[in-house]
Amino acid sequence: MRSSTIIGGASDKNARHASDFYATPPDCTNALMDNFGWVFEGRKIWEPACGDGAISKVLIDRGFDVVSTDLHDRGYALGGVDFLQCDKMGEAIITNPPFNLAHDFIAKSIDLDVPFAMLVKATYWHAGKRLELFNRKRPLGILAMAWRPAMSPDRGKSATMDFIWTIWGQGNPPHGTKYAIAGRK
Repeated sequence: MRSSTIIGGASDKNARHASDFYATPPDCTNALMDNFGWVFEGRKIWEPACGDGAISKVLIDRGFDVVSTDLHDRGYALGGVDFLQCDKMGEAIITNPPFNLAHDFIAKSIDLDVPFAMLVKATYWHAGKRLELFNRKRPLGILAMAWRPAMSPDRGKSATMDFIWTIWGQGNPPHGTKYAIAGRK
């Protein structure tokens, strides 16, 4: 088995999904809200890479006011909106960005100066070139999930990648970045 297959990349059997679209299972968003929901309470949340609405639907079910947009029209919310080129559309941001654009999504969110959370591969911060981004505005918390979310259920029953939420508040956290692990409910 090739390593690209293990990490979710292209293989002889599985091509990468178009536009890096991988729907977020509801238990991932529920874990974020159960552990860090207080960061977003009372704020209109913008989901700028909403895809099929997976994250947005969980947030709406939890009573949040959500603005859902995506660069691509996937039949949910407002398509044709380029997060990296538009003005702020909410008071907080929660998204699972396309992996190849995660750095740009994080940098843009820092510039918008709102609380935000990004779902990324668990090894995302394990690259020296991302250290500057991490230190530019220290995250409030990192939430690891004690299971592997099935981002590509079409590829079989066994998920192969670990994911984390990285959460930023306003300003730098006074006591460093909190690391937490969420159990699956």
